[in-house]
Amino acid sequence: INNIKVFFFFLLRKMSKIQLKFPKGFLWGAASSAYQTEGGNTNSDWWAWEHSQKRMEALKKQGKEPLNYMSGIACDSYNRFDEDFALAEHLSHNAIRIGVEWSRIEPKEGVFDEDVLDHYEKMLQSAKFHGLQIFLTLHHYTNPIWFVKKGGFLKTKNISFFVDYAHHVVERLGQYVDFWVTINEPEIYATQGYALGIFPPQEKNLFKCFKVINNLIESHKQISAVIKIHSSKPVSLALNLLDFQPSGFLGEVAVRLMRYIINGYIMRRTLDYCDYIGMNYYFHHHLSWFGLRKHSHENHEKTDRGWGIHPEGLERVLLSLKKYEKPVYILENGLADAADSRREKFIKDHLYYLHCAIAKGVDVRGYLHWSLTDNFEWEEGFWPRFGLIEVDREDLLRRKVRYSATKYAEICK
Repeated sequence: INNIKVFFFFLLRKMSKIQLKFPKGFLWGAASSAYQTEGGNTNSDWWAWEHSQKRMEALKKQGKEPLNYMSGIACDSYNRFDEDFALAEHLSHNAIRIGVEWSRIEPKEGVFDEDVLDHYEKMLQSAKFHGLQIFLTLHHYTNPIWFVKKGGFLKTKNISFFVDYAHHVVERLGQYVDFWVTINEPEIYATQGYALGIFPPQEKNLFKCFKVINNLIESHKQISAVIKIHSSKPVSLALNLLDFQPSGFLGEVAVRLMRYIINGYIMRRTLDYCDYIGMNYYFHHHLSWFGLRKHSHENHEKTDRGWGIHPEGLERVLLSLKKYEKPVYILENGLADAADSRREKFIKDHLYYLHCAIAKGVDVRGYLHWSLTDNFEWEEGFWPRFGLIEVDREDLLRRKVRYSATKYAEICK
């Protein structure tokens, strides 16, 4: 029945040119992270990992060239931020999600680089000049090397270092920020680094993973309190929320359990310290009673990274948030699509289901596409192309607006 309804909706829209109306003041834009775009973050744990002998040997064994998996100059957005913001304005965006890099701001324990803070102030001023409301992320996977040597987020006593850094940023840059994002995807940071062994430090220890998650939760609570003292702007985290659907006998039980654990564990413990719900949406999984999962590949189009495209799942996840009675912002949603053959449809399909959720009472107030430009895609290097704007790595990092970006611009306008 739902498929029939969707078919007739799109048929009717095509015939009568119906336009979906979004709430007044809705925010439209794109997102990025500091490390993935800035380049030259030499004091970061990721930089050290990229250049480690262990990492380079692992890539060579896979027949890969290590230089293609080092962030290096990245997009040089540390120097070209104004150009990028001008393109966002040209594309009719009215909001942007960006980040600051802890390892730049505090390269040594207790030493805060005022020149770097001055630089970030100019960056935020530029975003404002181009008419963009700012979502500022304080932590997006990366840490200063000195912090990691102290045990990082494995040690509860180290939370104070993170809070102190956040305090400096809030005091120094808070006047320009419209929305605070304390931590990007704490569940992904912990599982990729401490359970699956993909991100640095590449450990596989569930106990450590759980400990890191709980320390990140406590970090958010303390930083949220700091922000409330120095800033009147709303604060949240960016949670990676998944759509789970039952597969096979008793699959519904497994789905309920995984929604409670995966989507709910951090949410329940931080909601009282969030003014809005910030969510990223990428994944859809089928679950059986035994917990076996198969990625949503079957009967769905895929991204360049092999991720199944499942826009209907966005509506289901949003409807699950209605009970919390808080405003929701989509802080990331996008796909790797170097040929730019699927991005326009991807955006429109996801916005359709987002609109369905709004029509059913979910207070969604903004959509930020991932990402503004192509960037360094963590352990995958530069080959996945997520950007609305292409970064030509063979032509001095020249920016080229993709066709899909112009179609998204029409919606934003």
